[in-house]
Amino acid sequence: MKRPPMLMHIKIQNEENDFGLWLPLFLLIPLALVILIILSPLILIAMLVLWPSGWGRWAWESFKIAVASFWAIRGLNVDIQRRNGYVNISII
Repeated sequence: MKRPPMLMHIKIQNEENDFGLWLPLFLLIPLALVILIILSPLILIAMLVLWPSGWGRWAWESFKIAVASFWAIRGLNVDIQRRNGYVNISII
């Protein structure tokens, strides 16, 4: 089973300064769960109303794909380089 990403490290370096920032992504998971619990009755009603037209199934599959995509970004490393600096984004 894959684990969700825990931290994001953003490093920006150019001629004038060197800046790094650690963002704790594990703090976003409880916030997302609270929002999901609060909105779940509305989501369920919308899915039941839209299910006969086919849009309910599409919404459910989209939700599953979004969760799987979030879990899969662990280990992502993005490097952007220019002449006078670079940006590095790492998800741990």
